[in-house]
Amino acid sequence: MGSNISREALLSTIQGVDVFGHLPQDVTESILSKLNVVDYSSGTTIIKKGEQGNCMYVILNGKVKVHDEETVIAEISQGSYFGEFSLLDDEPRSMSVTAVSDSVLASISQNDFYNLLNSHSDTTKDIMKALIGRLRTQNSRIINQMRERAQQLEALVEERTKDLQLKNKELSDTLAQLEKTQEQLIMQEKLATLGQLTAGIAHEIKNPLNFVNNFAALSNDLIEEFEELEDNEEKTEVIEALRDNLARIYQHGKRADSIVASMMLHARESSGDKVSTDIHNMLNETMNLAYHGMPSAGQKIGIEFIKDFDDSIPNITLIQQDINRVFLNLFTNAIHAVRERATVESQNNFKPTIKISTRKEGNDAIISVEDNGSGIPDLIKQKIFNPFFTTKPTGQGTGLGLSISFDIVKAHGGNLVVESKENDFTRFSLTLPLD
Repeated sequence: MGSNISREALLSTIQGVDVFGHLPQDVTESILSKLNVVDYSSGTTIIKKGEQGNCMYVILNGKVKVHDEETVIAEISQGSYFGEFSLLDDEPRSMSVTAVSDSVLASISQNDFYNLLNSHSDTTKDIMKALIGRLRTQNSRIINQMRERAQQLEALVEERTKDLQLKNKELSDTLAQLEKTQEQLIMQEKLATLGQLTAGIAHEIKNPLNFVNNFAALSNDLIEEFEELEDNEEKTEVIEALRDNLARIYQHGKRADSIVASMMLHARESSGDKVSTDIHNMLNETMNLAYHGMPSAGQKIGIEFIKDFDDSIPNITLIQQDINRVFLNLFTNAIHAVRERATVESQNNFKPTIKISTRKEGNDAIISVEDNGSGIPDLIKQKIFNPFFTTKPTGQGTGLGLSISFDIVKAHGGNLVVESKENDFTRFSLTLPLD
């Protein structure tokens, strides 16, 4: 038999197996004579999934596990058997079996089993009945396991669904908070820019208003003088002087109106609607607004603005207030850069210059704002589009302008890049699609 297990223990175990338990003594003896008893140490593979089956095993001692790779289907011990399907057909094994502990197994081959049936045909019905009962029991067990597993999966799906719904709500709340914060940051940047422009604009508006007031007062004096004159030639001279005063009043009034209009264009809320826009008119208006809003502390420096516009660029469909905010930010930064360099090189005949150019390239419009200011050091060039990064002194910048500008341009399907050399130049190039 190949094992130290006693014949009495083997007989007792076999008689306890439902397939053989009610067989006559002679049949049981025949079965015992055909059994091959083998010892298996813990961890040994007894049956490998996929291999050809040719025998049934009875556990005489120990414990084994029936498994599909890492998934354990069942653990069975002394008095149980497995592999009975191999007695009925030659299909490959559907599961693997491994010894969980040191075990002793007895096996009967398919050929010996059928020889046994041929020798004891009167017991065939009982054996087949026991095997079929075993199969029914196994099927019932499998069905119950499937039902339990389905219930477990259903409960797991319900739990995961609730968890996902909770996470989705948290994400939705977080997104709403982020959108609210973004709006607040944009408004903060907008108000900061307006605050920086206010002092300069107030000074710029005050000059034409002073002219308007002075010429209006002078005109009033001329009218009183006119009423007292009798000579027609003198009256004609007064009328010409009045006309000249009115022309000057109109001129300076239009100047003040242009400054206010440019400021309102930047200040009003964006509708979010894209409209056909003359990009060159927008550049001119925004450039004037930025220059008028130049900080007035100390003497305002003279800046040469050089314009090189490509007249072949058609109107571009865009959100005016958003792109205007980008231009204003680029002009403000350029003015700050040349002003900074002018302060350092006041004795070197430095001539502050800002060049605005446009060109059509394929299906895109390229808008460049270049200054000969202080430039951007290489170490920080890659950080300038990061939120809250600024090179300006505390209180003079939020660090959001270029970050917001970059996002606005990207939202229009364009791009914003920078080139710079310290103490030489800085050039921002903005690409906008023409479609």
